Amino acid sequence: MDGGGPTRPAVPENKLGPPRKATVRLMAEADIKQLLQQSEEAGAYGRSPVRVSAAGADVVVISDLHLAAGRMRDGRYSGTENFFADSSLRRFIHSTLARLESKPAILLVNGDVVDFLRIIEYPTEDQEFRDWQALLQQLGIEKSDGELHDIVPKEVKFGLKTNNYKSVWKLAKCVQGHPQFFQALAEWMASGNRIIITKGNHDLEWYWREVRDCLRLMLAKKLQSVFQKTTKVTLEDVLRQHILPGLLFVDDALVIDETFYIEHGHRYDKYTNVVGDAVLAGTTELNIPFGSFLNRYILNQVELKYPYVDNVRPTTNLLPLLIRERFFVAMKLLFYHVPFMLLIIPKGYYSYMFKRVAVLAAAVGIPLLAAVVYLLSIFPVFHALQSLPTMKLPGGGVTKSFVAMGTSYLLSRLVAYLQLTEPSDLSKFARQKFAQNPEFRLATMGHTHNPSQFLENG
Repeated sequence: MDGGGPTRPAVPENKLGPPRKATVRLMAEADIKQLLQQSEEAGAYGRSPVRVSAAGADVVVISDLHLAAGRMRDGRYSGTENFFADSSLRRFIHSTLARLESKPAILLVNGDVVDFLRIIEYPTEDQEFRDWQALLQQLGIEKSDGELHDIVPKEVKFGLKTNNYKSVWKLAKCVQGHPQFFQALAEWMASGNRIIITKGNHDLEWYWREVRDCLRLMLAKKLQSVFQKTTKVTLEDVLRQHILPGLLFVDDALVIDETFYIEHGHRYDKYTNVVGDAVLAGTTELNIPFGSFLNRYILNQVELKYPYVDNVRPTTNLLPLLIRERFFVAMKLLFYHVPFMLLIIPKGYYSYMFKRVAVLAAAVGIPLLAAVVYLLSIFPVFHALQSLPTMKLPGGGVTKSFVAMGTSYLLSRLVAYLQLTEPSDLSKFARQKFAQNPEFRLATMGHTHNPSQFLENG
């Protein structure tokens, strides 16, 4: 993408200049906090769309990587991890840098890069709590030992809540578990290239300024280690010259050079659209959408026993699949996880998700129930039918499979009619953007995990 506007940080290729004498020292925590607090313009994060210039740089787009807690100390992965391509991603970064040679570039990470919903681990050792507390202090958050140790049983089972300081711990856990990935991001920025991260429905935690600053700080430390191989630099130099001008977070949508439109696209999905304010009223927790409850309280628990189940498409096939492959997991899903999830979903999402369901149930269910009650009361034959023994279906497993497929089809049709399915692609909404903004020449979205491409009027 070409265009005018601010250029990259003026630094030599792949290395910083000699450090100033005044900065040849370790930055105090107060200096780090102050510097990070200057990292964004007042109110810039909440603007929509954010408009930037590529300044002649190439734009490389990736999305929906869904990094969770990564590799644990014993080398294993949690069942909720879905990203295992750290080394491949790093090779991709290196090959792209080689192809671009010295030409500037922007890496656009279009949502769901860190899957906060899938990070179900929590701190247990004293050193983990000390490291967490020290990191929070660098970010300007003061928490006592008692506040950090106050982890309720629900968090032990389902992962930490969405408060800013707990979200910082999750991000630190992700960076620790995916060192190659974040090292690759640092290497991308080493020659002055920029990174833009848009928010998706699995990383709503970017809403917290402290979480954004946490990534800035962690990338700065990794970038400092890259530069230390050839020259002595301070963390302040790295933050000022590379990270702060080169890393941008976008809350909603982005327009590059007034012609290229980018957003993750989850707001077009009824399951993942956030209804209302970003933070729940009267709390310090995020307002997460219906689909996030589905992931946090159902899919995570199922994945611990049946990994990758969230990749089943369409999602209406999930329950029939579990009934066939993991019957007891399916029963626990139906009789424990689903009722539990429904109990804790904010009430506002019920009307948003199920208003049409309630209307249909009332319109069809009430007359049907009344008819059944009436028939049972007047015809003795119905009483006789009730006493008949249960009939076994012929064909065994074959019949069961056909019944499951038939049930699955009927459920999928009902769900589609009620508009409760996720969109398979977002081309409809991209076309709307083109129609509303004739100056746009290119648009890209993520979210659906279903790659597609189309040309619209040239």
